[in-house]
Amino acid sequence: MVRLNSVLRLDSILRFVSMLRVDSETISIFVSGPVSMLASILILMLVGAGAFAEETPPMPRSDGQTLHVDFEQYADGWVGPLNAGVRWLGNPFTDIKQNITEIQYDVKGASDGGRCAYIFTDADDQRGRIILQRRYDAPEFTDEVIEFIFRPTRHDAADLSEFVIWSGLGYDSGPVGIQLIANGEAKDRTYRIDVLTGNEDSARQEGVLTGLPQHLWQRFIMRRKSKTGMVDLWVGLKGQERWIGRYPGLHPDRATGRVEIGDTSSETRRGSGIWDSIRIGAPLEAGAKLAAPETMRDVSKETEEIAYPITVDSTKQLFVDDALLESMDGLERAFRQVEKHPDNPLLVPETAWETGGRWYVPYNVLWQVHGKTLRVWYGSYRRSKSKLTYTCVADSSDGIHWERPSLGIFDFEGSKENNIVWSGRGIKVNYDPRDPDPGRRYKGMTRVDGFTAMVSPDGLNWTMASQPAVSQAYDATSFSWNPVEQKWVASCKIWADGKRARGYAESEDFDHWTDTYLMLKADERDHPEDQLYSMWVFRYESVFIGLLKVFHVHTDRCDVQLAFSRNAKHWERPNREAFLYCSDEKGAYDYGNLDPVADPIPMGDDLWIYYGGRSLEHYEEPTDTNGSLCLATLRLDGFVSLKAGAKNGELITRPLRLEGEKLYINADASAGKMRVEILDSETQKAMAPYTLKNCKTITQDNVHCPVTWNRAKNLDAIRGKSVRLRIQMRNADLYSFWTE
Repeated sequence: MVRLNSVLRLDSILRFVSMLRVDSETISIFVSGPVSMLASILILMLVGAGAFAEETPPMPRSDGQTLHVDFEQYADGWVGPLNAGVRWLGNPFTDIKQNITEIQYDVKGASDGGRCAYIFTDADDQRGRIILQRRYDAPEFTDEVIEFIFRPTRHDAADLSEFVIWSGLGYDSGPVGIQLIANGEAKDRTYRIDVLTGNEDSARQEGVLTGLPQHLWQRFIMRRKSKTGMVDLWVGLKGQERWIGRYPGLHPDRATGRVEIGDTSSETRRGSGIWDSIRIGAPLEAGAKLAAPETMRDVSKETEEIAYPITVDSTKQLFVDDALLESMDGLERAFRQVEKHPDNPLLVPETAWETGGRWYVPYNVLWQVHGKTLRVWYGSYRRSKSKLTYTCVADSSDGIHWERPSLGIFDFEGSKENNIVWSGRGIKVNYDPRDPDPGRRYKGMTRVDGFTAMVSPDGLNWTMASQPAVSQAYDATSFSWNPVEQKWVASCKIWADGKRARGYAESEDFDHWTDTYLMLKADERDHPEDQLYSMWVFRYESVFIGLLKVFHVHTDRCDVQLAFSRNAKHWERPNREAFLYCSDEKGAYDYGNLDPVADPIPMGDDLWIYYGGRSLEHYEEPTDTNGSLCLATLRLDGFVSLKAGAKNGELITRPLRLEGEKLYINADASAGKMRVEILDSETQKAMAPYTLKNCKTITQDNVHCPVTWNRAKNLDAIRGKSVRLRIQMRNADLYSFWTE
């Protein structure tokens, strides 16, 4: 602190000021006495003129905790998930011209290996940009250090016009800190750096650096301080960085969540650039370790570790995989198909707000009014570039015949006498009885900024959230509840090597979601042109089942196959035949394109599976709204059976703990027979009286068949023990077992 006293002469003040180096962030100057006003004015003038030279601050380095991208971990060909810190590499879905936006190999001089981000555009009507993004759970620092290395070209020089080499953005907001803009001409083989403290119309300082050689790597380091709102900038060859200056930054209270670099405009920018070693985080402390580079999480490798003995209670155990099987002889796993309802299609476009558009797509079918009425939510897609959709509802008391209620919510051509509940992007609806807030019992997602959450007390009157929920996903994305882990999961449409594939995200509250991770893609067992278009995920008894829409590009048609999982992340596809198949007759209601739309609904001894059917092939353009609501049925638990032929077959399970009073099976032995024995899990010897000899032979077709033994009223004798089941069968199918 410096105190100037009134007894000092003015010339002494001036001499003092001329020699003083002041750090504007820490010094306070107090002037008192009769010359205080004049002295204060002079000091302020001198400060404004730079007479108080700022001391060069010590150069920090970033620890990379928020974001560390070195591009070595980038997985080529994946679009959609957060790819080793890269959110967007160019834009494969835009009509805007693009030149080069890629991750290059073998770039000499890079800090971390030889892979770098490269952008090149040479015309004003092109755009080539990369967006980086921090992980959803990465720490944030408003007092942050940002660093990266950059040079414009690999070999020859390039013209640079307003080329963005750094633009920091808030995670859900606009620019933060400062922007760095490069300009230069190829003939000079140099470029200059301009600093923007905001958007293009905001304050600009031109030429803070000039004459930078285009072929040399420069390290850029920025230190943002929330208290002052200022940003310090260092630039130079690696190991020779120097302080350039201090600049006012935008939104000092917001951390950098995203980064945009390159040719970010389709009209005014062009240029070339190579980036590497991008780090955002806190200052790297002496002796501290740099955060590891970002990687792309692949949940398909995260298998469920099953603990034995498996508890068998009223939750049914299905034979969709080998988790239950110790051995199997003379049996095969049979994969079933649905039966289509004879009244299909059940609901087709008829009203003025449904016809004259492109597609009719059902979104979900749910029970209403304590299980007495079914309601379907569906979308009627209009012919507009914005993909305007009327989301509507229809109700049914028997699941076959449907009526459109007159709701009086949305206006259509001057009348509210319609069944429209939303006008905009369609709403994919879920019902959540667990939410204590009755206004959030219905939850939905609409395709705005990726996907944005919506809530409703009744499924009819909807409120949309102000921020997007799942940004790393495309249209064919669905959302469901995982009752095992008590969280929401998303089956996201992403891209892998130019093909549609599946990603995974999760949330505990439906509002805040993780990043999207890799989950499933077509493999060598699929047709070379097959793509995984969508997958409806649901928990069924003891397993997760996916109704997987497969796009057969070579036929331009989409059917539905089965996928199975123990944790909703790692999926197995043991059968590649259609579970829900397209009609053979061209032009039939579900000839070309099928969409699974709801969890199977138990109806007596069957499961009712609703789906969307289209008569057109995938890329075939309709002349009027095309699509319908359809129904297929399946035996309870009937996705997969263990099947025995004319010769005796046998299976032995892995260790189990039978919790209920009685053992039940779902089986069809009407053309053969079946018997069950309980074994000690260690010795695998029969435990009397639960032997094959004592078991009453099963010769019926029954979805709820009790297993009984002579001289055994119940399972009390083996309660709490680790056991196995031996099941012998001939000319029979076994679907599931459980206890009650």
